[in-house]
Amino acid sequence: MFILSEEDLQKIKFKKAFIERYRAILGPEVENFIEYSRKPLTPTIRVNTIKISKKELVERLTAKGWIIEPLPWYELGFWVYKPKYQLGNAIEHRLGYFYMQGPASMIPPLALNPKPGEIVLDMAAAPGSKTTQMAAMMRNQGIIIANDTDLERIVALRGNLQRCGVINVIVTNMDGRRFGRLPQKFDKVLLDAPCSGDGTIRIKPHIAEQWNPKVIKGIAKLQSQLILSAFDCLVDGGELVYSTCTLNPEEDEMVVTYLLEKRENAKILDIKIENLKTRPGLTEWDKYEFPEDLKKTLRIYPQDNDTEGFYIARVKKVG
Repeated sequence: MFILSEEDLQKIKFKKAFIERYRAILGPEVENFIEYSRKPLTPTIRVNTIKISKKELVERLTAKGWIIEPLPWYELGFWVYKPKYQLGNAIEHRLGYFYMQGPASMIPPLALNPKPGEIVLDMAAAPGSKTTQMAAMMRNQGIIIANDTDLERIVALRGNLQRCGVINVIVTNMDGRRFGRLPQKFDKVLLDAPCSGDGTIRIKPHIAEQWNPKVIKGIAKLQSQLILSAFDCLVDGGELVYSTCTLNPEEDEMVVTYLLEKRENAKILDIKIENLKTRPGLTEWDKYEFPEDLKKTLRIYPQDNDTEGFYIARVKKVG
C-alpha cells in the first residue's frame, strides 16, 4: 500500500460538481469528508493466520520496534504507525505473515463470513486481498473460485495466493457476467465491484481530478449486470455481499435497487460489525427513491473510522 504525503494530498483539486453531489448527501458535513479525503491513510496490515498467529506476529513486530494498534472492529487488522521502511520490504510480508490491506477493505469479507467447507465465488478478485482474507477465514478448507478479467492483475493474484500459503483457491479468467448462466452454484459470492473509487481519493488523488458523472453511469451499468450474475449463481439460501470503494448512489443503492426489482427472491440482510461506525444506505437521493430495506446496507465514510470510503450490501437468495 503506497501512502501519499499530506503535502501531496493538500494539492488535490475537487471539482465543484463533486463537492455539490456529496453536499446533497452529507449536508454541511461535506467539509469534513473533503478534509479527510486530503489526509494520508495510516498504513494497515492484516495477520495471515494461515501462516502465523496474531500473538506471534505482534510479538515479532513489536520486538523490532514497530508501533502497531489493532483496528477496533477486526482483531486481525492493525494500524502501523511510523514504519521505519516500506512495509512491502519487511521479511514478514515476503514470508506471507501479513497482508498490506486497507482498513475498510477488510470489512466485506467480514460481512460475508465464509465458513470452512463452503463453495465461494470472489467474482472480481485480483489482486487478492479479500481472497486471501476469506481463505484464512475458511482455514484453507472448502473452495474459493477467484475470478478476474485482467490477466496482468491475475499474475499479482496468483503471486499473493502463493505467498500467503493459500491452497483452496482456483483462479479463473472470465467475464463475471457469465457466471449466472453456468450450472455451478455457490454458497456465497463476494462481488467487490469495479467502481469509480470515490472512497479511495486519499490513496489515489487523481480520482478527484478525473471525476466524471458520465463515466459513473457507464460503470453503474456494468455493476448492475454483474450483481444479477452474482445473485443468479447462488444456491437457494445462499448469500451475496456487494461492495464498492465509492459512495456514489448510482453505483451503490441504485445497483442494489436494480437487483431487488429484477429478482423478487432477493432479500436485504442486516450487517452487524461491532465497534465500526457506519451509516445506513440512502432511501432517497436526487429524484430517486429506494426501498426502505436499503437502510440495512452500510455507508462507511472516511471521516467515520479514518479509513477509505466503502459501501456494503448483504443479500440473501430466498429459496
